Amino acid sequence: MTPVSLNPLFQAFPTLEARLPHVTLGDFPTPVHRMKGLEDRLGVRDLYIKREDKSSSLYGGNKIRKLEFLLGKAVQDRATHTITFGYAGSNHTLATAVFARKLGISPISIHLPQHNARYVRNNLLYQERLRTAMYQFNGMNTTRMGFMKIVFTRLLSTGRLPSIIPPGGSSVLGVVGVVGSIFELKRQIEGGELPEPDLIYLPVGSCGTAAGVLLGVKAAGLKSRVVGIAVAAAEFSNKERIIQLFDDTARLLKKLEPNFPEVSLSENDFDLSHDFIGDGYARFTESGMSSVQTFSEAEDIRLEGTYTGKAGAGLIAHAESGLLEDKTTLFWNTHNSVDFSERISDVDYRNLPSRYHRYFEKEYQPFERTDG
Repeated sequence: MTPVSLNPLFQAFPTLEARLPHVTLGDFPTPVHRMKGLEDRLGVRDLYIKREDKSSSLYGGNKIRKLEFLLGKAVQDRATHTITFGYAGSNHTLATAVFARKLGISPISIHLPQHNARYVRNNLLYQERLRTAMYQFNGMNTTRMGFMKIVFTRLLSTGRLPSIIPPGGSSVLGVVGVVGSIFELKRQIEGGELPEPDLIYLPVGSCGTAAGVLLGVKAAGLKSRVVGIAVAAAEFSNKERIIQLFDDTARLLKKLEPNFPEVSLSENDFDLSHDFIGDGYARFTESGMSSVQTFSEAEDIRLEGTYTGKAGAGLIAHAESGLLEDKTTLFWNTHNSVDFSERISDVDYRNLPSRYHRYFEKEYQPFERTDG
C-alpha cells in the first residue's frame, strides 16, 4: 500500500493525490538557508540556496521529485523493469536505479558515450552495485535499435513491458513532481525561512526541472523570475521545450483538478542563457570548475562540473556584473550531495560491460578538480 504523501501540491489540491500515480521516496522538505559566505565573497546580499541535493539519504538531487511520479506509474502498472536513458555518467539513470531497486523493480540503463570524469566512474560503479543492466550505444540509431531489442526481450521473458522513463525524467509526470517543490518553497517563505526570491537560478538540461519550477511559481502565485543556465546544446535545452512541458503539465493538472489555476508561459517570462555551456554537455569549463571551488570554500557546498557548476558560474558572473544588486536570489542546487563512496569501494569495474571500461582506463578530461 502506497503511504499517504505529504507532497505540498496534494495538500493544495487534494483531489490530485487520488488521480496521479505516486510513491513517496524523498526526505522533504529540503532545507533552504542563506549563503553568507558567498555573499561576502561576491560583495552582494540576500543569496539563498534550496538544498535539493539533500532530497534523500539514499541519493539526492532533483530527480527524486520526478521519480516519485514516474516510478509511481511503474508501480501502478506492476512493471518488473524500468528502462531509462542518459549519457554514461548520467545522474538520472543512477537515481532511477537506486529508487527502482528500493521499490523492488529491476533497472535497465541505456547510455550514450560522454567525456570522462570522476563522477562518471562513480555513477557507473553504483549502478553495477545495484545490479543494473547497462548498455552503451554509440549513436541515436543504434540506441533505438538496441532499445527495441531490449524491450522485446523483456516482454518475452516476463510477459510485461518495461516501464519507460524518459531522459532526465522530463515528461509531464516528471514535471508534476517538480511543481510540488515550489508549493514547498512557498511554505518556507511563509514560515520566514527566506524572503520571496526575486530570482531563481538553476541549471537546464532536459528542461523538466525548469518547466516544473516555472509552473509552480505561476500556480503558487510567486513573483520570482527564473534564470536558467543551459548545460546542453540549444537542440535539447531551449525555451520552446520548456514552454511545451509547462503547457502539457498545466493542461493535465487542470483536467484532473478544475481548481488548479489557469496559467500560461511565454518566452518573455523567464531567462535562459547559453553563455556558460563551454564546449558542450559534460565538458567542464574553467568558470564552471572555479564556481565549484568557490561554493566549496565559501559555503562547504558541493557542486559538480556538468550541471550545477555551470549554473553557479552564471550566478557568480551575474553577481559580479551587478545584476543581483538589491535582489533576493535563490540558487536551486540540483546536485546529489550524498557520499556513496563506501557503497562502491569494492566494486570491480571489469564486471561492467566492456564498452564502459575505457572510463576507468583513460584520463579524465581537462579542468577535473574536485568533481566527484
